[in-house]
This record gives sequence, C-alpha cells and structure tokens, in this order.
Amino acid sequence: MRYRKLLIPAALAAGALLLSGCSSPSQTASEQSASAVEGQPEPTVESVSELKVAYFSAGSSNQYLQAAIDEAKAYADEQGFSLDVFDGEFDAQVQFDQMQTALTSGKYNAFAVEPNDGNLVCNLLTQDAPAAGVMVAVFNLPICGRATNLGEETWEPGTVNYVGGQTLDVYESWVEQVKEQYPDGAKIALISGPDLNANSIAFFQAAEAFADGPWEVVAQQTTDYTTPQAFQAAQTIIQANPDLDIIMSNFSGMTRGVLQATSGTEVAVFDFGGDQWALDNVKSGGLASTIIMLPRQETKYALQGFVELIQGEDTPKFVNLATLDSLPGGSPFVYPDNVDSYEAEY
Repeated sequence: MRYRKLLIPAALAAGALLLSGCSSPSQTASEQSASAVEGQPEPTVESVSELKVAYFSAGSSNQYLQAAIDEAKAYADEQGFSLDVFDGEFDAQVQFDQMQTALTSGKYNAFAVEPNDGNLVCNLLTQDAPAAGVMVAVFNLPICGRATNLGEETWEPGTVNYVGGQTLDVYESWVEQVKEQYPDGAKIALISGPDLNANSIAFFQAAEAFADGPWEVVAQQTTDYTTPQAFQAAQTIIQANPDLDIIMSNFSGMTRGVLQATSGTEVAVFDFGGDQWALDNVKSGGLASTIIMLPRQETKYALQGFVELIQGEDTPKFVNLATLDSLPGGSPFVYPDNVDSYEAEY
C-alpha cells in the first residue's frame, strides 16, 4: 500500500500538493519494540481475528458519516474482526461518556476514533486506553491540540495512526485559491461545523490570511453541519451583507443549504466536501469549486493500521488523504475544467 505526505508550504496555490514515502516490509519483533519506543504501540492481540473494535463516529446524521460507517463494517467483515459503532451525535460529552463506558466494559481492545472534541478525549485515549490494553487509531479530526499541526505532527504519540485530509495546509491552499480568483478583493463569509471541531479550528485559522490584502471576512458562522442550519446561517449573512461576494462552506451537506440561500444572487459558493451533489454542481456551474473528501478510504486506512500492526507490518503514523495516488494529479481540488476526473465516495 502506497501513501504520500503533504510537503508544500501553505503559500502554494491550490492543487500544488506533492507526496513522498511508502510503507515498508514486515517488521521483526525487535523492530516492533523499536517502533513502540518511537511512539506507536505494540499490538495487544496476536491475531486480527482477536480484534474487538469500538468505532466512535462523530455522528451519523449525514451521508459522509454514513458512508464511513458502512465502509468500517465492510472492512471488519472482510478482515474477520468484530466492530461496534457508537454514534457521537456531534456532542463532545456524549462521545466522551461512550468511550468511558466502552473502556470500563473491558469488551474492546481497539478504539477507532473520530473525535468531536480532540482535547476532551486526549487523556482517555493516550493514557487510560493504553493502560487498559486498548490500541487507538484516530481519523478525520486530530486529538490533543494537534488540530492546526502539519504532516506527521497531526499524529499523537501513543496512537497507531492519524488519517485525515482536512489538515491546516489544505485549508490554507483553499484560501489561496479564493485569493487568486479574486485578486482585487472580496467580501467573504465562512460557514463551518461545530465550534470545537478540529476542522472548524483549522478553517478559521487559515482564513486569517485574508487579512493581508483587499479581502474581508464579514461573517463567520458555526453550525451542526446540517443543510437547514447552513441555509439559515447563509440567509442571515446575505441579508446583513448585501454586497457579499463569496461564501466558503466547510461541508457539502451544509453547502446544499448555502446554495439555496444564494439562489438569485451573485454570491459565489466554494465548497469543501466533494460529494456527488457537489461534483454535479461544479460541473453545472452552481459551485465555483469543491474539495474532494474520502470517508471510505479514511475509515479503511484507520482500521488498516490495527491490521498492519498486528501482522508485524510497518504502518504509517499519518495517512494524508489529500495526496493519495488515487486522486487525479495528486490533488483534492476540483474545478469545472477537471471535475470529470473525480469520483465521489458519498
């Protein structure tokens, strides 16, 4: 399996994402111990069939999460291990309580985690879980204050891996994309998911770069990722800012509501999500662009980390979905002129 790491600085234009590196041959027992010293854990079971995974999804209320859960179940069946899904309901405390209960039960030896609040669950995942013999893989949203870190620094020592494609540098490239398309300036609104969500944190930090020129962020709104909340947010923003030029929406499910709210206006909509609806609307001209997201590969690579660790194979600490070989040209950025090269995962 080949993986690639994001190497570009933030200032590069959108789509200029490069890669390097690949997985290594099987490790000996001594090499596994060395790997553990370097931060990845040693396996706590001897065979993949002994894996008992608690899969903590951030929620289950949208197609992205549903696709990820479906892939997790399919991969578990394929590899022959057990997997139970926990719906975090986009509620950090609900998810934390679920993890505590699962840990106390002693039923699981591995946690696959998509955290609603990566700081709240930090100690539980890096101290309590390992002490109980539970291996941890993290995906989509980093933990322990690593939301705005780059490359392998998104991975938390003590965990098996971190898998994601919404790292700070991708958001920074997204901002540069908008700046290049509007060199003379623009009034911009940002709509994202929940406040404590790592992707919201990275998005809003990247958007601070608009302050270095003739661009102005006139509104910044968080939601629960749903279409109705995004519609209401966009409608309110447009009414308060009749001269608005752009809305950047941080998830395709939200963007559906944003596009409804901007109907009949001159506001350009930039999407982050790349579902089939988004690809269709880039192709038709309804969206200025989108960024592809890969919920199925994200989930599979997170769980694959457990399998590789148990089988004595080297497994990457960080799998960057934004630079996978499967992406056309190694880029997640989708425009009208390249949209036909992309396939949605949800």
